[in-house]
Amino acid sequence: MKGDEDMSPKSEHKRIQLNKNESGQIDYCEDCDVVELAIGAVSVRLHAADLQLFSALVREAVIRLDYYNLDKVEYLNGHMKVGGIH
Repeated sequence: MKGDEDMSPKSEHKRIQLNKNESGQIDYCEDCDVVELAIGAVSVRLHAADLQLFSALVREAVIRLDYYNLDKVEYLNGHMKVGGIH
């Protein structure tokens, strides 16, 4: 069933748990070459090749959010940046 858009039902293929923590779980179906991200009631399936791209997307978002929060704290503390000068 390679190339299927969705992971087959759990009873048809063996799923391999790649990781799990308080935020969710990530499983992989080798037969379908699909990764499933389960976050609460939301489940997202994507081709395994796209997991690297998704990971980069999340990492970049985390970095940008960290910078946003840092800049916001500096602004609120009166350390507003003007023209790149602190």
